[in-house]
Amino acid sequence: MDAERNSQAQRGAAVSGSVAEPEEAGVAGGPLRKAFAVLESMAEASRPVTLSELSRLAGVPKSSLHRLMNILTDLGLAIRMESKYYELGDYLYELAAASSSARAQRLSYTITPFLIELFQLTHKVVSVGTLSGNKVQHVGTLYGQEHVRFAKALRRPLPAYRTAAGKLLLAKSRRSPDDLYSSTPLAGTRRTVTRADRMRYEFERIRRTGLSYTRGGCIPELVELAAPVHLGMADPVAAIVVCDTVNNVDLPSLGRTLLNTVGAIEENYAGTS
Repeated sequence: MDAERNSQAQRGAAVSGSVAEPEEAGVAGGPLRKAFAVLESMAEASRPVTLSELSRLAGVPKSSLHRLMNILTDLGLAIRMESKYYELGDYLYELAAASSSARAQRLSYTITPFLIELFQLTHKVVSVGTLSGNKVQHVGTLYGQEHVRFAKALRRPLPAYRTAAGKLLLAKSRRSPDDLYSSTPLAGTRRTVTRADRMRYEFERIRRTGLSYTRGGCIPELVELAAPVHLGMADPVAAIVVCDTVNNVDLPSLGRTLLNTVGAIEENYAGTS
């Protein structure tokens, strides 16, 4: 029985980063603290980092860090690139996206009458977009049979800089465009804004007008228009999005209708997020 307990304890130690090292003795959660320090260092780095750079940034000996990075990469918390550089993995973003999507889903249920009215007024695709890291998730999507293809495209997480909702929420939360360009270059369609200076100009326009516009960000012929929902918060909790093909969008008229809907939502539900 004692042998079995010892075996289980050894397996637990291996999962948490092998047996505790001398400098961690007496420190509660030593391996976990070390792992968080490493993850925070990667998150704060302006680009992917080498093991030596990460050791210096996190203050973790390289010998210990090598074992820890093997565990973090196995768990999807970090990615080891072919060039032997490391960057954050997608797992934490996926967790945040799940939580963010759930909040957006609850919001879409709450404001469904307004979304239905907006859909009936515009006959466009209508959805609620929420931001998680540098990705956007659309929920509560309303659409007609002629828009099935577009609605399906909005179901998957999308790069924020390629969507109206994403650019709107990034701009309204005062995020710097430089954050999007710090680690890897952005790639997209011909009409996607991919330079930091141009994105900065677009963020300023969004903050000034309260509307975000994207043409061909996700699908070449798709035009998206988004407006923020604050519900009493300083930063928007989500974006209401309306989209259709280029030839079927009257931007001034659609913008007024969208802003009127958002205004009605704010008036009825401020403070309920």
